[in-house]
Amino acid sequence: MPIGADVTGLLVCGGASRRMGRDKALLPIAGRALIERPLAALKQLAPRVVLATGAQPRYPELGLECVLDGVPDAGPLAGLCAGLEASRTTWLAVLSCDLPLARADVLAGLQRRAMEAGWDAALLEVSRGTQPLYAVYRSSCLGPVREALRRGERRMVAFHGGLVVGSVAAALLGPSAERSALNLNTPEDFRTLEQELARGDTMGTP
Repeated sequence: MPIGADVTGLLVCGGASRRMGRDKALLPIAGRALIERPLAALKQLAPRVVLATGAQPRYPELGLECVLDGVPDAGPLAGLCAGLEASRTTWLAVLSCDLPLARADVLAGLQRRAMEAGWDAALLEVSRGTQPLYAVYRSSCLGPVREALRRGERRMVAFHGGLVVGSVAAALLGPSAERSALNLNTPEDFRTLEQELARGDTMGTP
């Protein structure tokens, strides 16, 4: 099976953006809404992309299917569950909406490594740690995710027991992979990246 085949994309965008003070997904960054940048990376890899939008559908202007949390106030773990339930493919490629430099080739590298190693999930590993919202998950994760939610768990790693979950160092996926995991949480984050984009010195800009 070629890389990028049998994969659905999931963009997690149900957060409250508390540190930003308003919905950061729609904030413009270098002429495009933030949400459009990781969405473009997912569309390059996956024929079908869905949005995990929390309790209610959001972003109708994107024209994409929204998958809703089955467990209230359970954070991105509930979004992952909704994405796995909606997926009709073996693999689910996951990004959060605050990753403006996310890359399809990095996701493809994670999928390749997971397939080669027989993993149930592959997470990107960067200098600040593993990134469960920059990852690929096999459909085999659905049952354990549901069970974790049933137990009241909210951590994105709470379902890993009993599965084979690996991480891939960004350095193994290309010179821009580390930078591609930059996430934006505050107005200062936005201003800094906008300045870098204006100077044209941001490695890995989509």
